[in-house]
Amino acid sequence: VITSYAEVLAESDVLSDDKIKQLSQFHIWSDPYIATRRNWMPDKPMKAVFLKVFKVPEFEIPLKSEYQGCKSWIDINANLSSGESALGQEEIELRLEKFREIVN
Repeated sequence: VITSYAEVLAESDVLSDDKIKQLSQFHIWSDPYIATRRNWMPDKPMKAVFLKVFKVPEFEIPLKSEYQGCKSWIDINANLSSGESALGQEEIELRLEKFREIVN
């Protein structure tokens, strides 16, 4: 069931624990999860991605065998409406500016 989609507006590798803490306002990950991830692959940075999320009328995509596994390039051939942004443009711009201040 699809209820939304997202557009990537910014992304950055994040190595600093301080920057990860500053980004807490942008995600739902718990501190223990972040610590587990950082300890699992300490030499690889966390990837911070700022998304603009669009709400669309709910619809269902039938699960096909070719969709199994990591195949994010599959075109689901859905007739999507453009959707409505979850946040207003002014709010997105304010949050995006704050995100960029942290990651840069």
